[in-house]
Amino acid sequence: MKKVEVKLSLDLPKTEFMVNFEASNYARMLQELRIKNFKSFRDDAEISFEPSKPDRYNSTILMPDGVRLLRFAVVLGANASGKSNLLEAMEFLRKFWSQVPATNDDGTDVQPFLMRSDALSYDTEFDVKVYIDGIRYRYQLSVNLEKVCEESLSVYLTSEPTMVFSREDVNGVSKLSFNPEIVRLSLAEIEVMTMNCLRNMSVLAVLKKVNVSVPYLDNMRRWIDTRMLPLQSGTLSALSQDTKRLLADSADFREYLLQFAQEADFNISDIKIQRMAALFGHTVENEEGTVNYLLPESCQSSGTKRMVELESLIYTQLKRQAFMCIDELEVSMHPNLMEYILTKFINTSDNQSQLLVSTHYDPILKDIDDIFGKDSVWFTEKGKDGNTTLFSLVDFKGLNKLSSIHRAYMNGQFGALPNVL
Repeated sequence: MKKVEVKLSLDLPKTEFMVNFEASNYARMLQELRIKNFKSFRDDAEISFEPSKPDRYNSTILMPDGVRLLRFAVVLGANASGKSNLLEAMEFLRKFWSQVPATNDDGTDVQPFLMRSDALSYDTEFDVKVYIDGIRYRYQLSVNLEKVCEESLSVYLTSEPTMVFSREDVNGVSKLSFNPEIVRLSLAEIEVMTMNCLRNMSVLAVLKKVNVSVPYLDNMRRWIDTRMLPLQSGTLSALSQDTKRLLADSADFREYLLQFAQEADFNISDIKIQRMAALFGHTVENEEGTVNYLLPESCQSSGTKRMVELESLIYTQLKRQAFMCIDELEVSMHPNLMEYILTKFINTSDNQSQLLVSTHYDPILKDIDDIFGKDSVWFTEKGKDGNTTLFSLVDFKGLNKLSSIHRAYMNGQFGALPNVL
């Protein structure tokens, strides 16, 4: 892709989170996700946001304990190789941590790896490491279609983890244990937590039902509520209600979006919301001179609507300093525009947000060592047994000797390509 010069300045309203994170204790970022027996991932698969060496692309944030975390990662692979399933693992957790089922019989909605005869005899496992307020947490979950088998949260107050809570299933009933050294709950509070913890829900979701404050667990709950945005899929037929409300309510966002549209060479002079309907202003020059027209959303291209939707999400993400997944980033997007959006995101200063995207657009590999580093690139490949393997570009040796990583990928040196004869 041709390198684009980013001229757009991101003048977001000041918030409590927009500070110098190099010296801040507000760091809230994902370090690592490990999954097993989820959708096409039969075996252990792990993605890490921790770079293997110092980063020079303005794309890492320093944690108080000296760990650096990447703000951007991209997953490439053939169709049906499991890219979307990796992002959907984060979306499953986001929903599972928040949803309060009506009864014990509603199930967990988890989807295990089904392409083996004894599929339902295996639990699905999740292991998440995240920094919240500069402190590292580790959350572990073992779950099947019917219930939670095990669940726990630990916090690193020293170099070693300290258990906050653990939970196990005993004959279909959840048994909760809290560490009395750091979680001082009364017997009545423990009882109300246990009574409200259905076998098919997370302990984190219990906090939405009860008036009980649990140290460290509350912090995890706030991270989920304020710093995790829903998975964004590649399909889009119309602007979302959230985007329309943002356009209607925020003059700052409309100004930001119009500036972006002009820098990105969209013929858009204005955007209005009337009765929750989007109207786009277009300026043309004809025999009558310079004329302004206001056209409905239905007259806009898929690319225009996709741009507006993505920019509303990224604007919200930057304001919240949040984590977001975007599936099939390239859909309805010109390559230069896609590169422009990524460049702007990575180069935004005081940015603690994290973006995980999937794409089929392999020329994005040409941006390595230009916009982002090798540590940001991951591949998925599905074997004949239906199992998805996840691996990092930096797992391969001799990368610095290659004249073109993109060409090496297209020649099959990293795998993760469709088998087209």
